[in-house]
Amino acid sequence: MLQILLYFILNFAGFFVFLAIWNRIPKPKPFDYTTIPGLKLNVNTAEEIPDLILKPGTKTDRNFEGHFKEIRKFPNLQSFLDFLFLTYGPLNSFWWSNRYVVTVSSEDLISELKKFRANLVAISPFAIGSYLQGDPDYCTTIEYDTLSHHHSSKEPCPIIDKTLNESVQDAKFMKCEQQFRSSTNPPTIKDSLRQVENLYKNPKNLRDLLSRPIFCVFNEEVWLDAHPIPKYIPIIINASKMVENWNNDELFPKFYSIFYWIPGFHDLKIT
Repeated sequence: MLQILLYFILNFAGFFVFLAIWNRIPKPKPFDYTTIPGLKLNVNTAEEIPDLILKPGTKTDRNFEGHFKEIRKFPNLQSFLDFLFLTYGPLNSFWWSNRYVVTVSSEDLISELKKFRANLVAISPFAIGSYLQGDPDYCTTIEYDTLSHHHSSKEPCPIIDKTLNESVQDAKFMKCEQQFRSSTNPPTIKDSLRQVENLYKNPKNLRDLLSRPIFCVFNEEVWLDAHPIPKYIPIIINASKMVENWNNDELFPKFYSIFYWIPGFHDLKIT
């Protein structure tokens, strides 16, 4: 009987000794924040992985390559997004320098994102390259729902901001540079969002126009296909993979019904 008691006491004590040792051992952070498929970092230790959460306007680390070796194989952002879609499916991720990025390419995933629209950040959906580079003129932490989404029909549309043109944003995406314009009158958040009207105005080729990649940012963690995505992670939407399956007569109505909640899209009209 004494031997049995001694056996249990020693095992019980051994467990607590092991637990104490385990709790003192430093735990490496996971190599991937989630199980989202995509390009993985080529690092030797978990400590080499950058912080996942970078606030809007945080400058990127130009010495951290991320996946630029892969990005440079493609002529533009759209081609790179198509590669990710074909290789990893409609939900994937990569590292733009030291900034973690998620991309989505299906209507079902967009519907999931829409559930978190109360936590949208008021950032232009076209400023992908500017946001990644940390350009303060196109980055904010202000919540979209705190702004008025409506404007008077008599209120003139702001002057076209050429920085938000697709070719300019593509160039910013393809290079990890931080050459920000020194403007004494940077665009206001409202004007930046209203550029949606300018960029979708009188389209010559509606399908191509609506196929342009857009993005959004949330100020709280969101869940997508059972994967947690931290706040301020840029989520790029590969709209072309949805638009390509639509008939010409349903292009804009369907586009608006899916994306009306994106910052700047609320009063969008195609003329």
